[in-house]
Amino acid sequence: MELDTHQLAAIDAGASSRFAIITGGAGTGKTTIIKTIAERLVAEGCEVALCAFAGKAAARLREACKRPASTIHRLLGSNGTRFMRETLEGVSVVMDEASMVSSDLMAEIIRRNPDRLILVGDPAQLPPVGRGQPFHDLIKLRPTSVSHLVTCYRATEAVYQAAHAIRGGASPEISAVSSGERWDMMNTGDAGATQRTLMQWVEAGALDFEQDVILCPKNGSETEPCTVAGLNAAIVSMIGARREKATDIKPGDRVINTANIPQKDVWNGTTGTVHSIDIDGGVFVRVDVPAIDWDRTQTETDPVYTDTVMFSAKEAKGLQHAYALTVHKSQGSQYRRVVFIALNRDSHVLLDRSLIYTAITRTREQCVVVGNVQALVGGIGKVSNKRTVLQELAAKEEVA
Repeated sequence: MELDTHQLAAIDAGASSRFAIITGGAGTGKTTIIKTIAERLVAEGCEVALCAFAGKAAARLREACKRPASTIHRLLGSNGTRFMRETLEGVSVVMDEASMVSSDLMAEIIRRNPDRLILVGDPAQLPPVGRGQPFHDLIKLRPTSVSHLVTCYRATEAVYQAAHAIRGGASPEISAVSSGERWDMMNTGDAGATQRTLMQWVEAGALDFEQDVILCPKNGSETEPCTVAGLNAAIVSMIGARREKATDIKPGDRVINTANIPQKDVWNGTTGTVHSIDIDGGVFVRVDVPAIDWDRTQTETDPVYTDTVMFSAKEAKGLQHAYALTVHKSQGSQYRRVVFIALNRDSHVLLDRSLIYTAITRTREQCVVVGNVQALVGGIGKVSNKRTVLQELAAKEEVA
């Protein structure tokens, strides 16, 4: 791919500065820029560490750049309770999906004094679940360190056009089809009616949950329709073998892990499909992102990966069903088909532009918005602001 002037400027800034920020929306070539920066730095004799908050994002980075990439927790040597790596001196750290990273985790990187820190991400996506929003704030506080990618190489694709409209605060078309993508918005009614529609699709086999996902604004309860808990319970009841409780895990179930297990290279947010369960309650999961097999790995620089991870009975308590996920839990992931629920019920508190944009940009091929189209349109017009310490310090500095 021939690089444009904005991309070339971003590469030069990233490869020549101790600190750089690279921003861009979906399809602007952020991963290509990371790959090129890494290649240039390695050619100059630098040690480069590619990382991302989510395991799936790190795996995509590893595949696209053809070099090792890890979660931030793995880079910092997390043992589940603390970070064991003492320094990043001599290392150029390139962080993808930096918008997901909280202030405390970003601070762990900075205090280890890397030779170079390059943050790459999309500020239109959701801020971190944890404290602060350093990526978003630093873009405003350090504008001279920011390179903006503006040319989209998916500009003719349907989902991208919808995402681009939403990113700018405009309403997308009701329906659009392009050579590689499809976008639809459907008025399916309130939460109860929408869940009935979704269950009809599940029963008809329209969704392959190893490739597709339903994204919800809220976790909710098992009795609340069109929430993560409510949909997962209903789907398990429909497609699963008989089980005592809706939360029981069985072979074939889609699951998400909710705890960090460093010794197995499994982190909060790791998803997969249950392969089998042994007599002691151990659960074997075919993970979507291969994990490091430490029993076969001799050096961290040349890891051996495995597609199957065994969760002990104790560890398996952290597994939950993952046919439906919150938008926050989907960050860093990509799916063939995304079904996003937008309801008037959730419009006052949960639906805003960044959540909607983050949800639909998880899509590779098709995105379907169900529920109340007017709720989506209203959410696009709502921009939430997160007050942070960095913002307060900047304001005081301006006054001084």
